[in-house]
Amino acid sequence: MHIEAQRLTRMALLLAIVIVLGLIPAIPIGIIPVPLTVQNIGILLIGLLLSPFEAFLTTGVFLLLALIGLPILTGLRGGMAVFIGPTGGYLLGYWIGAVLLAWWSKKHRHEWFLLFAKIAIVAVLIIDLFGSMGFAVNMHIPLIRAVALNSLLIPGDILKAILVATIAYKLK
Repeated sequence: MHIEAQRLTRMALLLAIVIVLGLIPAIPIGIIPVPLTVQNIGILLIGLLLSPFEAFLTTGVFLLLALIGLPILTGLRGGMAVFIGPTGGYLLGYWIGAVLLAWWSKKHRHEWFLLFAKIAIVAVLIIDLFGSMGFAVNMHIPLIRAVALNSLLIPGDILKAILVATIAYKLK
C-alpha cells in the first residue's frame, strides 16, 4: 500500500491536533464519571478532512497509541484501563464516528448547516451512543439511564459541532 506524502502529512497533522487537544483539561460534569472534553473536536475534524480510509488509519493509530499506554488521552491518560473504564465506549465511538463522518462527508458538497447537522449527528448519536453503551456496561446501569446521564454532554457536543463545522467549512 502506498500513501502519498501530502496525504500522510495531513493524517499526521490531524493526529497531532487530536493529541494536543488532549492536553486541554476536561470539564467534570459532577454526577457522572465522564467529563466534557475537547479532544473529540480533533476526531470530528479527522472525519471531515480525510478520506474514510485515512480516517480509519489515523483514528486507529491514535487509539492504538493510547491503548499501549501513551498518555495522549485527555487528562494524560492511556492504557488498557481507559478502554475498559467508563469512557471506553466513547473511544470506540471516536473510531466509528470518524470513519462514518469521512464516508458521509465525501458524498457531496456541503453548505455550513449540512456540515453542522452531519457533525452533530455523528457527535451526538454515534459517539455518545457508543459512549453510553460502554458507560452502562462499565457502571452496571441500564442503557436508558446511561443515555439520560449522557444527555448532560449534548449541549457541549452541539457547541463543538458548531465550531468544527465552521472550521471545516472555512478549510474546504
